[in-house]
Amino acid sequence: MAFLDVSKIDRRVRNEVKQRGLFLVSPDEDEVDVFVFVCTDPNPKDCGFTRVGQVVGTGTSGNFCHPYVMDGVDTEPAVSLTMLRGIFASWEDGIKAVLVAYDEWH
Repeated sequence: MAFLDVSKIDRRVRNEVKQRGLFLVSPDEDEVDVFVFVCTDPNPKDCGFTRVGQVVGTGTSGNFCHPYVMDGVDTEPAVSLTMLRGIFASWEDGIKAVLVAYDEWH
């Protein structure tokens, strides 16, 4: 399984997450893709319901990350993610983009 040790993410970015009362969670979900969820709860078994955004690093995309944020749109099922556009060469860049969108939308 693939996951990221979130303690290796730059401390300044982890502090920005913490200041918002959020948590970084990287569950073992996939054998190729690595997910870092930005959540309101640190429980990796509940991060699907507490997620405010996520950053995905895929094995096929080189060193680039793809951040998504919960956009608050009412959909069925009740999960709506918007991919943030841009070049995100690090986990930190992707997480900071999620935090900016979170601040705007919440």
